[in-house]
Amino acid sequence: MDRKQVFIDVLLHKGIYKEEKTGRQLYEMSEQELFKLIKGDGENERD
Repeated sequence: MDRKQVFIDVLLHKGIYKEEKTGRQLYEMSEQELFKLIKGDGENERD
């Protein structure tokens, strides 16, 4: 399993299925973009 698939699996587990702003599917995004979504999701939970 590659790193991109792991990032996608983590986001799916958190209930994130696509990017909110553009509506792009997770598989269309780069590893960096996926990591930012994972990192950003944690910040939103604290607010």
